[in-house]
Amino acid sequence: MTDYRAPRQDVDFILNRVIGRDRLSTLAAFEPLDEELVSAILDEAGRFAEQALAPLNAPGDRAGCRFDNGRVTTPEGWPEAYRQFRDAGWTGLCLPESLEGQGLPKVLATPVTECWQGANLAFSMIQPLTEGAVEALLASGDQALIDQYGPRLTRGDWTATMALTEPAAGSDLGQLRTRAVPDGDGGYRLFGQKLFISYGEHDLTEHRLHLVLARLPDAPEGSRGISLFAVPSHRLNDQDEPAERNDIHCTGIEHKLGLHGSPTCSLTFGQNDGARGELVGEPGRGLALMFVMMNEARLSVGLQGVAVIERAYQNAVAWASERKQGRHCETGEGPVALIEHPDIRRQLLRIRSQTLASRLLGMHLGFQLDCARQTGHPDRELAQRRVDLLTPVFKAWSTEVANRLAGDAIQVFGGMGYVEETGVAQFYRDLKIATIYEGTTGIQAQDLLFRKIQRDGGDGFRDWLDQIETDLSPLSDLASAQHAWASLARQARALRNRVDWLLSEKADDPVHLHAAAVPLLEATGVLASAWQLGLAVRAAQDEAVTDEYRNNVEALFSFYCAHWLPELSASLVRVYQAGSGGGGYVFA
Repeated sequence: MTDYRAPRQDVDFILNRVIGRDRLSTLAAFEPLDEELVSAILDEAGRFAEQALAPLNAPGDRAGCRFDNGRVTTPEGWPEAYRQFRDAGWTGLCLPESLEGQGLPKVLATPVTECWQGANLAFSMIQPLTEGAVEALLASGDQALIDQYGPRLTRGDWTATMALTEPAAGSDLGQLRTRAVPDGDGGYRLFGQKLFISYGEHDLTEHRLHLVLARLPDAPEGSRGISLFAVPSHRLNDQDEPAERNDIHCTGIEHKLGLHGSPTCSLTFGQNDGARGELVGEPGRGLALMFVMMNEARLSVGLQGVAVIERAYQNAVAWASERKQGRHCETGEGPVALIEHPDIRRQLLRIRSQTLASRLLGMHLGFQLDCARQTGHPDRELAQRRVDLLTPVFKAWSTEVANRLAGDAIQVFGGMGYVEETGVAQFYRDLKIATIYEGTTGIQAQDLLFRKIQRDGGDGFRDWLDQIETDLSPLSDLASAQHAWASLARQARALRNRVDWLLSEKADDPVHLHAAAVPLLEATGVLASAWQLGLAVRAAQDEAVTDEYRNNVEALFSFYCAHWLPELSASLVRVYQAGSGGGGYVFA
């Protein structure tokens, strides 16, 4: 397996040219950060990813986690790596300084997180959960809980989980049955089972905070009856210090397709006298608070698609450059390196163009999230609308396409890609879950269509399409991008027309709308990717950008519009025909 290298050239270009220092300077969190400090942060993150995390990735995949009598042991080297991770202050990178965090902007934390995910996805999964838990506590406004758990989580002394899923309640959380019973002392005792809890039990820290969805005794059925509870792994004594273990028991870990180094746990709450916990926020508001954590997680999962495919690409390029097979299609000379064959180059360009596009989109959303969270920022409302609209697209499209591209990376390796020895198969296995957890692709597509497009009559979606035209119309004057921009503009108009048709002609046809949601999301993902690459082409005209990098960005934009944009057309056909065919089929 090729050693992992953090994609610094792309990150520096996106921060300094695509987003730009002028726009970054509008962020209060970015004000104390000069270029030297930003560079130092990215250097250290890359160094830790390359030297500490990447070497543990393949051994951790082979060894997996061990379960013994309720305790979970992570792979060798992971506890020490986590200690280094915590001691370096990475656990609180973009959490508030008031909680002992670094308070850095999300746009800077995004490429840092990508480094960790690309180096070792299974290890890196623990951090977004903890970060999201702090965000949920902050959103609740419960200062006592914030003071009690916020610094512990931010420092990394404790980690956190998101305990939603139950045996009968997966995506349909309205069916969950975990109970929370008042204990007469201001707290609650929880009883129930939770499944698929990432890092629900482990040996990286002694203490954990479980954010658990449960029902109060008088709660109504359905999702409106769900409340959120903070349940520590160890009960706190009168001095607010961890004491005896809470009534929470890990009953096993899953044996999974991938992510072997990340323990996925089954937890029982209240096997004896009940797991002691506290209500977070108001009764019945559990899902609203959990979605604060969930939206953080969805952005992180979308980034997983970027990170793992970046590493798969690095391995595939190295293999294709070294492995010699066959003769050159024009000269007949041979054997030549695989990378000399047009089909191999096509596959590598597919991977590289979409990876850069997804990285651009992820960092764009990080910046928009910073703007949306800053009181008084001039673009605050617009930024929040963009985050709301594009989060399900980024989560679903980035991970779905990453699964395809992981297959392309294996294809570049040929038969050697199918064996575990080369390491590329691990990327394929690890990535599949990214299309499932934190909301499947189908759920993201329904979120996009029904909550983000249909709810406001499509106005927000059309406004985004208008922005694309405004952003990229200057490309019509750039010879190297004119043809690609013309293709993109046509496809953007086609997407607008199809959305208008859906909202006007199919508004009362729920079967068609639900069937059309995924192809509509796919079309939106392709356009969002092309838009970001077009922005990169504009930014690359800066004289500070090297000729080689500028030419590469322009080549990737042209390739994307020639080879990926046609998929948008196909997706729009599927949107139109979503209600056709198959209706009479009987599944036996």
